[in-house]
Amino acid sequence: MRLVVLGTICLLFLSAPSMLPAAETVTLPNCLLSLDEEADIPAQEAGVLVKIPVREGQQVVKGELLAQIEDSLPRMQYNVAGYKLKVAEKEAGDDISIRYAQIAAKVAEVEHQQAVDANNKVTGAVPLAEVRRLLLKHREMVLSIEKAQKEMAIAALQVKVSEAEVQAAAANLERYRITAPLDAVVVELSRHEGEWVQPGDPVMRLVRVDRLRVEGFLNAQDHRASEIQGRPVKVVVTLARRHQETFSGKIVYVKPLVEAGGEFLVRAEVENRRQGDVWVLSPGLSAEMTIQSK
Repeated sequence: MRLVVLGTICLLFLSAPSMLPAAETVTLPNCLLSLDEEADIPAQEAGVLVKIPVREGQQVVKGELLAQIEDSLPRMQYNVAGYKLKVAEKEAGDDISIRYAQIAAKVAEVEHQQAVDANNKVTGAVPLAEVRRLLLKHREMVLSIEKAQKEMAIAALQVKVSEAEVQAAAANLERYRITAPLDAVVVELSRHEGEWVQPGDPVMRLVRVDRLRVEGFLNAQDHRASEIQGRPVKVVVTLARRHQETFSGKIVYVKPLVEAGGEFLVRAEVENRRQGDVWVLSPGLSAEMTIQSK
């Protein structure tokens, strides 16, 4: 009986999934701090850089103006599109032609009916040719109502065309403004005010330093990716004069490929912090990362 119980316990132990103990931590020395996001900002249109309101080392926020290309021509095109839209809106809101056609049709109907009534009282009072002319005039006025209604519908469509032209002109004008695609720090200016740029020419380089990556390697024989993904981490960085700073983060990526040495890459993200006007962490620093239990 004892042998059966022991055998059952062994089978349960062997069949259970291999999990790291809940309290286990793994410390990785010599991890590398690197950028999480960076961007080389190009010009989108050709022209002269008339304004660069930022400087190297300046923190910028997403959408902030980084540089302005001379835009007098596209601005005039935008203004013209706006004036055309106003004209189209005026025309679309003007129903005078419809109201006039409706009144004219009513008058023509009355004139024709008067001629018919006159002939009903006195045969030949109004010549038949005149009666037919009055009938034709009435029908012409009825058709003019339909024509005026169609013209007004076309004017309403022209408003939409003009609105699209304004939007296109605004989008084109925006291409002359170079704005920040992310919250970042300006680390390099490639062009200066007064210089001519072509589409694609680099103007400046931005890097995001408020959040950094920390990367290290784990042995595939000791750890599984499912045990590491999403775990919290503690990152210790030794700065000048052996001063240490500690940061918290979590594992955001586990590379699914095992390197030649039997190790796989893990990546954590940590939030940087300021001391005065300076960020504490810098890309390129070495750090010690401790992966903690969940």
